[in-house]
Amino acid sequence: GGVCAGEGNRVAMGKPRRDAQGNISRVDVERPDLERFPLFAKATHMDVVLGPGEFIYIPARCWHYVRALTTSVSLNFLF
Repeated sequence: GGVCAGEGNRVAMGKPRRDAQGNISRVDVERPDLERFPLFAKATHMDVVLGPGEFIYIPARCWHYVRALTTSVSLNFLF
């Protein structure tokens, strides 16, 4: 399963962590702290479950969260 929040949700995801590459949100999307990140409650999202052999394209600068439901291999390319 996963969550993809589009470009319009950038503010809801909070400022990126300083210890990261500048692209990791401070929001824990499975247990968001809505007092600290109140705009996250208004962020739109999409849940996607992929089957064997399927893939998903996630556009640049699109916040996303991925969690494997079974043993799997994930591969990404940073263009």
